Parts: sequence; C-alpha cells; structure tokens
Amino acid sequence: MSTSPDDPEATYLPERYRQQVKAKKQRRLYKKLGTAVGVIVLFIVGYLLISGMLLAPLSSPPPANPVTPIPAMGVQTPAPGANVTAAVTPGYSIGSGISALHSKEVLPLDTAVSFIREEYPADTWTLVSVNLTDRYSGRTLYEFVILPGDRSSAETPFTVFEDAVTGDPFTRGQESARITQKQAQDLARKAFPEIQPELVRVRYSTSPDTVRAWNFMFVKGTSPLLTGSMDADTGLIPSFAYTIQKMGRPANPVLDMPAAQKIAKRYISDQNGPVAVNMSTGRYSPLGSPSDPVAGQYLFIFSRVVNDIPCDKDGFLVGVDAVKGEITAYERHWDSPDNAFSVTSEPLVLKREATFSALLRAKETYPESVSGLRIVSADIRWKDQHAYGVTPRLGSIPLAWKVTFDDDSIRANRSAQPAVAWVDAQTGSIIDFEYRH
Repeated sequence: MSTSPDDPEATYLPERYRQQVKAKKQRRLYKKLGTAVGVIVLFIVGYLLISGMLLAPLSSPPPANPVTPIPAMGVQTPAPGANVTAAVTPGYSIGSGISALHSKEVLPLDTAVSFIREEYPADTWTLVSVNLTDRYSGRTLYEFVILPGDRSSAETPFTVFEDAVTGDPFTRGQESARITQKQAQDLARKAFPEIQPELVRVRYSTSPDTVRAWNFMFVKGTSPLLTGSMDADTGLIPSFAYTIQKMGRPANPVLDMPAAQKIAKRYISDQNGPVAVNMSTGRYSPLGSPSDPVAGQYLFIFSRVVNDIPCDKDGFLVGVDAVKGEITAYERHWDSPDNAFSVTSEPLVLKREATFSALLRAKETYPESVSGLRIVSADIRWKDQHAYGVTPRLGSIPLAWKVTFDDDSIRANRSAQPAVAWVDAQTGSIIDFEYRH
C-alpha cells in the first residue's frame, strides 16, 4: 500500500492518521527549537555578567600631580548629549563611572577619546583605561590612564583629565595659575598671528623640576600645526615648534648651514637683545628617508658664554627651515644671574688629570667594564644646572671639566646616554658622577 501514487514502497496510512502524525512531528520540532533558544539566552546572560566584571575600573589612584609629557591644547564646543558607547570596540577598559555619572551635559565617550587622541596619538601612546569622576574641583572629568608606547612598554602609565562637559584639558591645580586657561589661549594666538588654527588647546603642566606652564597646541582638523609652552605666571613663551608639512618640498635644502646659522643667531638677538652666546652644536635634520628624501630643518644649540667659557645649561635651541629660512623651533634657557658664576675662571686642573680622575671612578663603579672604557669628550664648562625655583648664590656656580665616556655595555644599548663625570677645575675633585648600566 502507498501514501501516494509516486511512492509505491511507502506504507499506506489513512488521511486522518497522516494528519495526526504530522501534528506530532511539528510539536516535537517546536520543543527542540525552544530548548536551543533557552541555551543561547543563558549563554548571552553569562557572557554579559563576566564582561561587567572585567570592565571594573583600575583600583590604583592617579598620581597626586600628574605630569603631561607632551604639549596640550584648549577649548572645545560641547557636543550634544548622546549614548556613551564608543563607536567601535575599544582596546581599553571602561570604568563604572561612565554609566554612573553620565548625563545629557557630558560629552559622549567617543568624542572625549577623540579629543585626548589629539594630544596623545594612537601611534605613540596607548590608552589603558577611561572613567568618569567627580572627585576634583566640583566638576565632572574624564579620567584617562595612558601608557607611552604599546602595552609591552616598560614605561610607567600616567593619568590625565579632560573636562567632561567642555572637552577642555584639565590638570589639578590649574586654578592657582596667574594666567588663566582662556588667557593662555588668547596670548598664544596673538603670539603667532600668521597661523589660523581651527582650535587652540592648552593644558596646565606642573612639576617640581620645571616652571609652571601652559602647554599649547594649534590644531587644524586632526593635525597639529604648532606646539609650545607658556609661563603660567608671566605669559612669556620660552619654547615652540612648528610642524613642517612634507608636501611640496624639494628633496634637498635650499639654504646651506652657514646661512641658516646667521638666521638663527639674528633671531636670538631680535628676541633677547645682545647676549653672549656661542654655537656649540649644529646639525641638519631631514624630513624624509634616504630612499625618499625631503628637505627638513637645521637645528642649532647656542651656549651662554660667561668669561669666554660656555655654560652647560643656559642658552638657546633654534630651528631654521632649510627651504624657506623661517624659524621652525625655539627654546630659551637663561636662569642663572650673572653674579652666580665663580670669580675664578682659570682652570688649575689639566684635561688629562680630569679624564684620569673620571676613568678611575668608572673602574671603581663597574670593574668588569674596564677594558671597554672610552672617553667621548672632555670640555671646560660652567656647571650651571640647578633645581627649579632655586636661585644660585653669589659665586656658587663652579668651573669644571665635563668628561663624557662610555663602555661596551652603553654602546650596545642604542637608548643609553654616555656617562658623565664633572671634575672641579680648581681642586680636581669629582663633584658629580652619572654612570649607569
């Protein structure tokens, strides 16, 4: 018997029985589907619970006075309140404060991240975590933990803040600066009227080792046009650097180094009046690679000169465009009063005696490296480096031999700096020594 004329081998069933069998099969299918859906729902719920645990904020508190390692930037127009979920899956942890403190006035998370990336680009800085906090200054802040380099870096992470409503960079203690954040923006614009940025971002920087400053950045689109530093008490700008655009530049310099040096020295005089300086270092820095050369800039270091002897710290760094002859960078260090230098300017200790003393101390420090020791340079200088906020006493800056040297271990490490020994030019005693492996 058959259920259809096309299948003579199938068992025949009356029509009513075939309908009952068909209904039973459908009920069994629905049960299987319901069980599968239940399993999937349980899996999703478990995943969300685990993810919530992993997204807990970092337990360690931020440093008391976080230092911003690069120049920072200024006022942003608040974006309308929106969902705080980032547009893409982030590579950083998101603290619980993001949901707890969010309101219509708070910038969306992806907007806040885009602002911080203007200061700390993704190719050189890793964003570790982000959270919202209201612990400081009665305002809501985005709190970013940032690591120099990638996650394998041995560097120490640091914390920076951003106003969660305005998008302005924020540093604890900035309210005490004589120059306000808005004034710093205005002064920076006036100092460089030829630049028309879309915005100027400024971040307060405070450290025991440096002057309190507003670091500023001129931005157009996502590109920085200029970075600089401004004294937060006086409004003076001791340093700045332009971003040189590669497009349209020739492969080789148009100016030679002597012409660029004259431009640099004239700029120092224009900014500071007649000062006694001597060029100690000059080099050409190209923009392109050897296979694709692009003309860059000349960089000059001019040392302050006192009684015909150069200072180790005080002086100027000046950059000059190798194509247009324009100033591309400037740094001024001039902190020691004239009467702080020793009245004795004739060294009693000879150069060979100073280098011998330095090598003797080096052998005592790392005896196993004796065979690889090499003198790099030995020059007579004023040892004028001193702590920020300290005014050197009358005649307290000594004349000394600055002896730099290295060994096999230092030469094998590209990031290592040569060791330095300072030998008093009058007594021959070592007054400072820095030699590390």
